[in-house]
Amino acid sequence: MGLFSDCLFGCDIDGTLLANGVINPHNIEKIEYFISEGGHFSLSTGRTVGAVSPVLERIKNISPSVVANGCMIYDFQNKKVLDELFIAKADYRVAKAVLDTGLPVGIEAHSGEEIFTINETEETRLHQEYERLKSRNVSFEEAAEYRWNKVVYLFDDLDVLERVKKLISTLGVGSAFSDTSAAIAGKKRNYYEQFPAGVSKAKALLKLAGLLNIKKGGIFAMGDYYNDLEMIKCADISAVPKDTPDDIKAFADYRACSCEDGAVADFIDYLTEIKSDTVSYTHLTLPT
Repeated sequence: MGLFSDCLFGCDIDGTLLANGVINPHNIEKIEYFISEGGHFSLSTGRTVGAVSPVLERIKNISPSVVANGCMIYDFQNKKVLDELFIAKADYRVAKAVLDTGLPVGIEAHSGEEIFTINETEETRLHQEYERLKSRNVSFEEAAEYRWNKVVYLFDDLDVLERVKKLISTLGVGSAFSDTSAAIAGKKRNYYEQFPAGVSKAKALLKLAGLLNIKKGGIFAMGDYYNDLEMIKCADISAVPKDTPDDIKAFADYRACSCEDGAVADFIDYLTEIKSDTVSYTHLTLPT
């Protein structure tokens, strides 16, 4: 039995594990240690299945993971979908309404491993290059023939983002929406994502814990943005990188160093200290 046997660590990618396409080598070292001690290291990301290859190339033996912000649980080792949710067909009209505004908004519909670019912009090109996404430029009508896990709306202008949010709020759809972001080419990129009703990283992480038979007390989570907030709240022990917004930091148990400096490694060191103290305490021989 290792120090982290029966433990699950759900880890966000962008801004937490990876910054500007780079994973701090110290993170890799500590993740390998966590796994060697029996822990389940899982990604919990807004990225879809086809967009996590930069992580899989560096970190081996990743456990089944939460992708597409909770729309899917995917087993990368066996290339198998364990759970999947889709946006209601009636809610596809959000993408059509945004497209019809003529505003400079990139629109990507994500369907399993396939990506459909409904409106190409410089932001979609950068996003797809950064995540190594293979996408097809299609019409809304062609994309609508498929089942969508999520839609990503990409912005270079925050004023346009706010206009689109206001538009969506008037449509009366049941989908869930979340602000997300990534640091690409030294700049924060702003996205607004559409998901199936009720989906979240938190719910998917708890579902994954059930699939892996992880008990209360063994669920850890780390993230840096608003789509990570519920996951941070539901974990038994949670952490955030240094540059996380203050209103998210308030709910974390531990505030690590920056993503660039190895925030994930910092958190694993913290968990190691806690688990080591617990093991030492439970093995004390009390005087008779």
